[in-house]
Amino acid sequence: MRMISSLTIEGYRCFDHFEMSGLGRVNLLVGKNNSGKTSVLEAIYLLMSEGEPLSMWHLLQNRGETYLFETPSSPATTQVGADANHLFPGHRIKVGSELILSAADGSTPRRLMFTVVGVPVNGANPAGRPSSGLALRIEGSPQPPFEMVALSSDGGISPQWLEVRPEPASFPLLIANDTQVKRLLLGLWDRVVLTPAEGVVLKALQFIDPDIERIAVQIGGKPYVTGLARGGFIVKRKGFDFPIPIGSMGDGMWHLLALAMSITQCRGTVLLVDEIDTGLHYSVMTQMWQLILSVAKEFDVQVFATTHSFDCVESLAYASAGLEDVTVQRIEAGKRKAIPYDREVLKVAAEHQIEVR
Repeated sequence: MRMISSLTIEGYRCFDHFEMSGLGRVNLLVGKNNSGKTSVLEAIYLLMSEGEPLSMWHLLQNRGETYLFETPSSPATTQVGADANHLFPGHRIKVGSELILSAADGSTPRRLMFTVVGVPVNGANPAGRPSSGLALRIEGSPQPPFEMVALSSDGGISPQWLEVRPEPASFPLLIANDTQVKRLLLGLWDRVVLTPAEGVVLKALQFIDPDIERIAVQIGGKPYVTGLARGGFIVKRKGFDFPIPIGSMGDGMWHLLALAMSITQCRGTVLLVDEIDTGLHYSVMTQMWQLILSVAKEFDVQVFATTHSFDCVESLAYASAGLEDVTVQRIEAGKRKAIPYDREVLKVAAEHQIEVR
């Protein structure tokens, strides 16, 4: 994998212009609330997804940026759509609004540009959908698989307008919230079970509970999946002759399950994790980072994560001792560049309790 070594964001959410450099295999983003850490993860996700509109739709859905709008072909009919206005600074789009993402990626730079364009109202727009007068043009290098996405007159994207490509063998993943994670993990299990990745998952869960012997998807029996954010998986614990729903075992267990399963399915691309220490006691964070550092190298994955916790930063410093390609990037609201800290700086900061968040 040619890892991203630098990133430039122009016109995405809170960023008119933002740069991040000196990136490694594992990168932890720190900063105050509302400084833009999650937006950086999303920008990388869009870039590595090559501008696939379904990825854009999922980002908006995960943030709750959805609404009801009238379809151009049938004004009396309303649909749930994603509001593309929120992808741009000021939360309002117009013809000419641009969003540009670019990254240094070895000898092959990546670039992705989204432009709001006007299209004829009568007939179909260039995407082949009934036109409302607006569309989102997608350009870039390498060439994105889609060139145009239809928009409603007020910037809505309908899932019915999106084409779905066959699922690739490996793809970038963004871990953002419980509901999204449940859908993701249940879909990934068939790729994990009876492969080396299953051992990685079991090892991760044993950090919290060494008595866990096996993990499986719930099939039949009590409906633990229905209506619950944390459902669908059961574990076998030493000393119990019946399975236990993983949702009964706390936030940390569910979060480690998501981390371990996801990183093994991102071979050759990126894993992006918002609030990577969610639900984890500081005593297991060093083990978490050791697992991530080891598996990221084994599966050729580049990891980007966010945190507000000094314990998380300190744990990364200790876990990465003797390793290269580990950075912390501090993001400050209104600043055009992130401040990078390499592993040696992290070590000194951890030893002397120097604040880098």
